[in-house]
Formats: sequence, structure tokens, C-alpha cells
Amino acid sequence: MTSIPCQVAFSVVRKAPELIVPARSHATLSRQVKQLSDIDDQQGLRFQVPLIFFYKNNPSMEGKDPIKVIKEALSRTLVFYYPFAGRLREGFNRKLMVDCTDEGVSFTEADASLKLDQLGDHEIQPPSPYLDQLLPSDDPSIIGCPLMSFQVTRLICGGFILAFRFNHTMCDAFGLIQFLKAMEEMTQGTEKPSVLPVWERQHLNARESPRVTCIHHEYYDDKIEDDDDSTQDFLRAMDPNENLHKSFFFGPQEIQALRDHLPLDLKKSSTFELITACVWKCRTAALEIDPDEIVRVSCAVNARGKNYNMHLTPGYYGNAFAYPAVCSKAHLLCENPLEYAVELVKEAKAKMSEEFIRSLADLMVIRGRPRPIFKGNMVVSDNSRIGFEDINFGWGKPVYGGIAGAVSVISFYVKYQKTMQPNYILIKMSSKLCQVFSVKRQLPELIVPAGPTPREGKQLSDIDDQESLRFQVPVIFFYKNNPSMKGKDPVKVIREALGKALEFYYPLAGRLREGLNRKLTVDCTGEGVLFVEADADFTLEQLGDEIEPPCPYLDELLWNVPGSDGILGCPLLLIQVTRLRCGGFIFALRLNHTMCDAPGLIQFLETIKEMICGEDKPSLFPVWQRRILNARSPPHVTCCHQEYHTLAKPNDMDVDPTVPMDHKPFYFGPKEIRALRNHLPPHLINNCSVFDLVTACLWKCRTAALYFDSDEIVRVSCIINIRGKHYNMHLPKGYYGNAFAYPAACSKAEILCRNPLGYAVELVKQAKAQMSEEYIRSVADLMAITGRRTNYVTRGNFIVSDTTRSGVSELDLGWGKPLYGGTACGISSLISFYMKYQKSEGENGIVVPICLPLSAMKRFQREIKKMIQGPIIKMPTEMLCKL
Repeated sequence: MTSIPCQVAFSVVRKAPELIVPARSHATLSRQVKQLSDIDDQQGLRFQVPLIFFYKNNPSMEGKDPIKVIKEALSRTLVFYYPFAGRLREGFNRKLMVDCTDEGVSFTEADASLKLDQLGDHEIQPPSPYLDQLLPSDDPSIIGCPLMSFQVTRLICGGFILAFRFNHTMCDAFGLIQFLKAMEEMTQGTEKPSVLPVWERQHLNARESPRVTCIHHEYYDDKIEDDDDSTQDFLRAMDPNENLHKSFFFGPQEIQALRDHLPLDLKKSSTFELITACVWKCRTAALEIDPDEIVRVSCAVNARGKNYNMHLTPGYYGNAFAYPAVCSKAHLLCENPLEYAVELVKEAKAKMSEEFIRSLADLMVIRGRPRPIFKGNMVVSDNSRIGFEDINFGWGKPVYGGIAGAVSVISFYVKYQKTMQPNYILIKMSSKLCQVFSVKRQLPELIVPAGPTPREGKQLSDIDDQESLRFQVPVIFFYKNNPSMKGKDPVKVIREALGKALEFYYPLAGRLREGLNRKLTVDCTGEGVLFVEADADFTLEQLGDEIEPPCPYLDELLWNVPGSDGILGCPLLLIQVTRLRCGGFIFALRLNHTMCDAPGLIQFLETIKEMICGEDKPSLFPVWQRRILNARSPPHVTCCHQEYHTLAKPNDMDVDPTVPMDHKPFYFGPKEIRALRNHLPPHLINNCSVFDLVTACLWKCRTAALYFDSDEIVRVSCIINIRGKHYNMHLPKGYYGNAFAYPAACSKAEILCRNPLGYAVELVKQAKAQMSEEYIRSVADLMAITGRRTNYVTRGNFIVSDTTRSGVSELDLGWGKPLYGGTACGISSLISFYMKYQKSEGENGIVVPICLPLSAMKRFQREIKKMIQGPIIKMPTEMLCKL
């Protein structure tokens, strides 16, 4: 079974395969037979490895056909690497040799009805869900077949995809990159490669008197050799229908999290050691292996260079590695901390030496090239430093270049860069892991208003278009199966209701434009909002508590359609509806925040609900009138806006954006609220809202966790809605624009941390008390005066938004109220949302997602625990009076 998190429908038209032969005869006139080394032809390397490269269109290459360019470069490269154009033969004792027949390598020309930007991270990263279309099917034979098979597929955007397989007995990753670099040089017009290929496979043959001098756990069990169980395990491992395929990312955040599990003396362990130990330990636990069974990890270690004294000539392109293994009983590996596995991985790598690889070659000859142990074994190969991602045939570096999928029990580590994110190491695994979810999406479509709408330009207010609201907000709803809705498809129902609702909210179907002084205007083009239909292979019950924010599956449940997440000229709303196997569904959306706030969004969603219920118009008509919240003429700032000002330090971030971050939810129910109230002095216990209490607690704990300088100014900014009569803004019912401000309170970090909770509560109350009609008028004036370039302070600021009363958790689209409805996560480390949440046992409370650096998150958790479970410290009333 193949897990495909995301799928785009397209067609590929292939021409008949052809054989590409060397461009001219090589120097040796007579036909040669070249023996492989005893490292090359071991049973464990007799398979094909698939690779894939995705290239963008490059205007500088206009008029050049990538198929013609690569075909010609391939043919010229084969002049120097002519053994690749031959065929393998098997001799005495299963010894492999290349018959240099010059028959050629297989090449297929193809065209696809696909643009590269239709593919997201899930389609480009391995395992490639389209490999069958982008590369002709694999011939399981090793003997007598082409040693390489290529397919170049032109895309309608002008880019192309190069995919190929190579016979692993011919070379390893270092040898292959040498071949590809030679092709790259041929496309640049060079006459010969800068590094000439060297055969000399005799260097890695067995010694004249072969003798096994090392223990090779990767090839035999000390107790049982070549047993029937191993044979069956081998056959199952090679069967793609027996395995789930999924990739796992390890970026700075994940690596730091793993490193935090280690004692001080192991903190400097390599990334390879950390990841290998983690994956081996987790894989063993997932496979539910008998506790006393022996499990192995085998680490592919390159023998090139001076480190192992192998004296391989530069240009040698054969297999020059071994994969020493270490063993453990399954229960010891699973029960011990991560450091146990790290030490074993280090032990495996330390086995590698000249003697080890000589002993391995001798073992191949003595035992007739035995197959490696597959039972309980995991083989890992680090390809992250090979350089596949740099191969440039003239169209620039690939969007992704490297291994296209795992092979049997072998996992490859490849370098990968996610869209708009730092570099990651990606592990492609093929394994019988449990609970691997997949989501299959249809192509995104644009849903337009169901009826005609005006083509006009509508200006946003000076509150809407401030710099600090120019971002996207993700919201998610989880709905159970409802027998009363049997036969109704949520995708169809919501799609149809959405089109009807857009008749009334037609600005949402337009696109934003920017004018003079960065003023934003909606061009009501009626182009529509993005809609994605999807199906998932899991049930709501399987998710358990993972429906609370931050949603760990957001990338699958709300596809960031390539090119859709900009503020200007992009769809203003993205919706994905995912049907679940249980009959329930997940409704996720992403909103451009300049268009509306939480009450405005709920007003729109309630209209969708009414359309589902059969209404022909909303009960509350939308009102634009954004001019109400524009700057005055002339604009004049009359209030102190500490949420925008910088009081002590430059306006930098609390944390380096490249450091590993952790995102966790924090729940506050009746018990937690009582515990916090117990910290307050008598005059505040009944004069303090849940919002005041939770905000004060989070601000105080967050400040302590981030280790600010004692004299540094820290802020809390409280988002306050101005609808209703309280602030005398005269906003008409139905107004769905942004109608809030976020006044801030400040304190020196040391004073906030040292004082009891009552001090922070008083400051939160002071922040809220600043809000007035004059205050929001002053904000609008500030935006106009500064050209909307004034952003909220990022260093030492914590912004909180209470959406518990917005109604988002009550949205019933016909299937009942959602199990959870609200924002899917916080926005960076600065902004947290408070949302209603009901625990599985029925207790109601609020949940707050918090994002912090990994090290700070641990301190934050300790501070929260102390606040809720620790001793009660109250501030004397006379001190509070001085605030």
C-alpha cells in the first residue's frame, strides 16, 4: 500500500523507449568484459535504485528542449562510462561481470499535462506518488538488462522532470554523482569530464587467501543462519503491497528535541547518529517485535578518502562502502532512553576500517555472496551530503533532486528544503508502521458566486489594512458522522452553499490590490475562493486528543496550494473539506485577516449554514461601510500606543526565527482557574475575569521562560472587539470588517516575574481599560500617518485574542456542533488564541496554543505547573495600590 498525502490528477504521454549508446567508440577497440568487485556484487546490492529531479522553467533556456539536451549529454558521457552501456553476466560462484556490449541505456521521452507549481511539498518530496508515470516500471532482473533507465518528462510550464533507475551493483551514490556531474559538464559543452572515471574494481576484491576477521552482524545471526523466517521476511520486505511508505522530516526543531534527550557527554552526537537512533528505536517499538528478539541497525559507511586507508584512485565509481551493524534485544532498545540507541549507532560506525571492508569482501567469496539479514534489521544510508540537489543541466538547481523512494528495509536520508522553511533532512521509510494517515486530494477549484455580482473596487478601512493584519489565519472544524445526514455529501453540500453565500459576500471572491500610501482595495472580480475536495483513510476516533490546537495534521487537512498564500492578488479564502472513513468530515479554511475578524468570519460562516438549511438569503445581511473606521481628516494621534512603540530595545524578535520551536496546547478548566484565583488578593478574586486571569498567568510564565534581561520592557497586548454600544462606534449590524484594537500594558521583566500574579492581573485590566472610541480612532490615524508601515512590537510582546465567545465552536453545518471548532494554531510565537474546548470526559474549559523555542517551552511548562500546583503567593494590598 502506498500512502499518498496529496494527489494531483494529470496525464503523461510516453514515446516508445529507445536505447542511448555511447556517442562514439571508446578507446579500446576490442569488446571488454569487466569484473565487478566483491563489494559490488554482493547479494544485498542486487537491486535498482530510483532517483528523481524536478526542474523549473528557465527563461534563459528558451528554445532548448531538455529531452534533446539530456539525451545528447547522456550519450557523450557514456563514451567515458561505457560499462553502463553494457549488460551484466553471472559467472562461477555467482561472480558478476559487465559485458561491455555498448547496447546502451534505456531512455523514454514523455510529456505531462502538469505544471510544476501544481505540486506541493507532498508530491515533490519522496516517496514520489507519481513514479509509475514518471519512470517506466522496474524490471526485477539484474542480469542481461539495461543498467540504467531514464525518462525525461516535459511539463506545460516549461519545466521538466528527470527520473531514472540504476543498478546498484554498478556504483554507489558517490559514483552516481560523479556520473551525473559528467553529464552536467557535457551539457556545458566540455569535451571530457573533469574527473575521469576509474574502474580498478580489483582494489575491493577478496584477498588471495580470504579470511573473515571481523564480526558481520549485518550478514548472519550468531545463532541462526539463513533460516526460513529470514527468507519469508526478506520476501515480504521486497513486496511493495506489504508496506506503507511515508516520509519523516527532521529539521532544526526536531534535531534539538532529540538532542534534549541526551546526557551532557552525548550532546555533540552527529545528526546522523541522533536520527538513526530515534528511527531505529521507534521502528522497533512500532513493529511490536518479541521482547527477546534480536534487532539490528546497519549504517552505510563510505570507505573513500584517507580515513580508511583504502588507496582508491580519484574517479573510482564502484561501490566503496560497508554497512556494519549492531544488535540489541528489542525490549532493551525500546525500554532504555535514547542515549542507549545513540551509543549503539556510534559503536556500529566505529567498526568501519580497512580491515572490516577487507573481511567483508572475503566473506562474500567464502560464503558465495550471501544475502544480508533482513529479519529485525534496519539499514540506513545518509545521502544528504552527496550533492544531488546541486545537479544543474542548464535550467538551474532542481526544486528537489535525490532518491525517489525507499527500497525494502533500506531508508535513505536526503536533503530537502520545504517551501519558505529552513533545510531539513528527510527520511524515506518503507515499513509496516501503524497509524499512518493519508489524505488524497482532488485538484483545487475556484468557487465563484452562484449569481451575478458587481464589478467594483472596495477600499478596506485603516484598521483592516494595517501591516500587522496582513497574514493568513487557519481555522478548523471536526464533525462527527450524523445518521440523519445519511446520503448527503459534505463536500457537495458545503461547495454549493459557499457559492450561494458568496453572492452576498462577493468581496471575498475578489482580489486585493495596493494603492497609494499602501492603501488596500478589494477588486471585486468574482474570480472566486479556492476549494479543495479530499478523502482521508482515518476516523475521528483515531485522532483522539489531536483535534485540539495546534493541529498536527494541518498540512494534510488544509493544503497550502502553491501560489495561493500571498496577500495581494491571491484568493482571499481557501477551504478544504476532507471526508473521513467514519462518515464524519473535517472543514478547514484559511482567511486573509485584512478582510474580517473573528465575528466577521462567523457571520459569513453562519450564512453558509443558512444556505445549507435551504434559505435563499442570510438572516443578517453583510454591511461593508469600511469608511467608518478610516482615519480622521486631518489624522492626529491622541493616545499612547505601546503595542506599536519600542520602549527599550530595537524592534527585533524574542527569538531567532531559525531556532527550533515547540508548539503546545495549554488547557484551563475549572480546577486550573480556581488554582489561579487562589493567588489573588481579596479585592481581585471576584473582580477579575477568566480572560484577565489566564492572560496574566501566561504573560508572567512566558516572560520567565524567555529569560529577558531584568530591565527589559515586556508587553501584553489584548485584542478587544469594539462592536456593540459600549464603545459608541455606531457600527451597523452586519459589519464584517476588522473592528478591534489591541492596547498593551508594559512592565520591566524582573518586576513582572518577581511580583505575585495579582500584579500582572492589574496590568492586564489596565490594558483593557485603555480601549475607547478615541483609542481606535487614534490607531486609524496612526496607520494613515505612517503609511500603514507601523507594525506591532515583536520583541517582548505577547498578543492574546479571546475567541471563546465568537460562536466559532458552535457552527452547525447540518451534522451537529463540531467536536472542536476554532483556530488551528497560534500565529508565530507572538499571537495566541483562546478557544472553547471540551475534554473527552465532558469538562468544558479553554485551550490556548503556545509557540516557544524548545528550551523555553520546558521552562514555560515548569512555570505553569508552579502557578497551578505550587505554593500560593499573594501581594499585599498596599503594594497593589501603588500600581
